[in-house]
Amino acid sequence: MKSSISGFPEFLPNEQIVFNTVVDSIRRYFELYGFSPMDTPAVERIDTLLAKGNDNEIYGLYRLADENSRKDLGLRFDLTVPLARYVGENSGQLIFPYKRYQISPVWRGERPQHGRYRQFYQCDVDVIGADGLSIEYDAEVISLISEVLSSLNLPSFCTKINHRKILSGFIKTIADEKKVVEIIRLVDKADKISSEEFGESAKDLLSAPENLEKLKVFLDAEKRGENFNVLRWLKSLKFNDEYNSGIEELSGIMQILKKLGIEDSKIKVSTKLARGLTYYTGVIFETVFDGDWSDVGSISGGGRYDNLTEMFSDKTFPGVGGTIGISRLVPKLLESNFLKVNKHTPAQILVTVQHREFIGNYMKISNKLRRIGIKTETYLQDKSLSIQLSYASRKGYDFVLIANEMELLEGKAILRNLKSKEQKIIRTEYMGKEVLDALK
Repeated sequence: MKSSISGFPEFLPNEQIVFNTVVDSIRRYFELYGFSPMDTPAVERIDTLLAKGNDNEIYGLYRLADENSRKDLGLRFDLTVPLARYVGENSGQLIFPYKRYQISPVWRGERPQHGRYRQFYQCDVDVIGADGLSIEYDAEVISLISEVLSSLNLPSFCTKINHRKILSGFIKTIADEKKVVEIIRLVDKADKISSEEFGESAKDLLSAPENLEKLKVFLDAEKRGENFNVLRWLKSLKFNDEYNSGIEELSGIMQILKKLGIEDSKIKVSTKLARGLTYYTGVIFETVFDGDWSDVGSISGGGRYDNLTEMFSDKTFPGVGGTIGISRLVPKLLESNFLKVNKHTPAQILVTVQHREFIGNYMKISNKLRRIGIKTETYLQDKSLSIQLSYASRKGYDFVLIANEMELLEGKAILRNLKSKEQKIIRTEYMGKEVLDALK
């Protein structure tokens, strides 16, 4: 992967094929769970974006020819805010619960660094309800994303899970209610700063100095061992109604995930998990690699949001969703050779051309292959057969089709496997099963 403009990556053909293969696999799983595709414009109104984002990350859009134009439009920084606008505007035509997925690029004013870009793709899946939304959907989304990631044969990973009511309910016992959002944002970046810096920042937000130790003990809940032990300890605290409600919902979701076959080692209750976006109101989750790959950061995340559409509709549409950050994931997999990049084309067969006076015949053969579902390229340059075979090998073709003048006239061709060197004669007039079988 390369980038001529910092933070705006682009792939070489073989890498792009791998990227698209991963996207296709994710899309297939999303649709297996009954989610429908959707898309929204790359551009939204600035006031829409600012409702849930901040002006540090939003790119304004204006015409270069008009230097005095107001920046009323901006590039989307995620796919959830556009979804909220879309649901608010189209609720009368949607069927609820509305299950949608979207795989599209977003843009943020990030400081470019390894694994963080200013343009990147998100693979989002969301369920939106019209008259409430059961927590079983929260479990379904988490289970789906875990299944998708498992299907990609990734290194060992774990999904951390928490609940915003647990976090905010606890924080209200050690700080003024007006400080809750600031403390959640501080907790969200706790792993990125030193413990000293975290402590100094927290002291300014807490209602008493001794509450810093309470906060640290609470955030270290996962050190109590297995999820059952963590939840049992958290249940014993019973701080307030908000906190207790979060514990009850999280416990219910964990029970469902267990029934769905999610291994305890694949999911971890973590009170440190905060997720900085302000629209989350319930369960939140984030997936990270274990061990040597922990530096990659989160590869998926999401949660419950009950009030996201409030600025677009008088009606409340609760939702839950998650995203997979493939722009961070795929480059790491390529660098580590977890994904192979030996093919520079999605095509399966190269049809070579030995006699240019019969080029129409060769192109006709290619069309016959395409009509039976075989991705086919015809080599149309005036080059020798050896150069064509070299081209096929460099592009990663497994098969080539070769026919000289006599073979064309007899309705025959040679299908050659470039890896095994095996070849067979096929009838070009009745191509079908024998070619498909050879490609398996």
